[in-house]
Amino acid sequence: MTEPRRAPFIGVEPFDVEYGSGFQADAKDGTDIECSLVEDDGDFRIHRPEPIQRPPRLCFVDGVRRTEAHLTRTEGETVRGIAGAWGAGAVLIEGRAVIDRVETGRAVIFAGGAQVPLPDQGRVWKWKPCSVEGDEPDAPGQHLQQLMRQAEAVIGERLCDEGWLTVFDGPLHHVRSARGIPVMGYVKTHHRRLLAMEHWRRVPQIDVGERTGLFALRDDTLACYVRVGDPGPWSSPWAGIARIDVTATAGRETAVTSVDRAAGWLPRFASTPHRDPRAPVNLTPVAGLERRLHHLLGDAHLALRAVRDAVMELNVGEAA
Repeated sequence: MTEPRRAPFIGVEPFDVEYGSGFQADAKDGTDIECSLVEDDGDFRIHRPEPIQRPPRLCFVDGVRRTEAHLTRTEGETVRGIAGAWGAGAVLIEGRAVIDRVETGRAVIFAGGAQVPLPDQGRVWKWKPCSVEGDEPDAPGQHLQQLMRQAEAVIGERLCDEGWLTVFDGPLHHVRSARGIPVMGYVKTHHRRLLAMEHWRRVPQIDVGERTGLFALRDDTLACYVRVGDPGPWSSPWAGIARIDVTATAGRETAVTSVDRAAGWLPRFASTPHRDPRAPVNLTPVAGLERRLHHLLGDAHLALRAVRDAVMELNVGEAA
């Protein structure tokens, strides 16, 4: 008997177009991996933990970055660079939510291993000189992101040491995963397929508050998918789904308990479309922190003007 042909379903990505798509996995790019399921005897199952109250000491850690000027350095050959800013901080929730542990910085980053110290412009506009090896066009931008991630990791690990359950907005790449610390990563963009195709296709079946079984993302990291909110009947199948990463160092049972609890309280923080262009997966505390950090980076036009003034001062000084 021939299986009846299903009509294609057309979905709309919930992110505003300026943020790209939350689902970016491409079967043709060759980066897919098939992680092993480590729960439910290796079967793919959907879990529905009971909704629970949030942890008594909970914090979210996130950062932002901004390229403020594209630069070149010419000494025979011309190499590229950028001037940029980053900010990182946390939202502490113990009773009311408070933004704390905020750090910001600026850097001028050139490819090709050359450091260029720009002169300060007043008390506000100061840049840390950095360099990256190689001449790939996106290398300076990646280094700016690394500076932001390193700041997030320092802030988050200090909060973990103080007993806060710390949720990083992003993967746990920069966290010292060998430690048994109360930490998890929250990944809202899906860049590649991480499960066998027959399991991957079933992930969108999870409902709000449900999660998939755990899989081994790396030797030291376990992960699962959870749907934190319902973006609407018009949305794409993966809308509202985030990946939760937890360290494997405390054992699988501890990891299961952590993701079960997270699936029970994370939906309480899902954002709504009329307030957030990346709803529902961009969590409300994180959105507030991002707005504060962007504000602290200052006006982008003034930043560009400061870079131009600094470059002029540097060039005049070297020509004298």
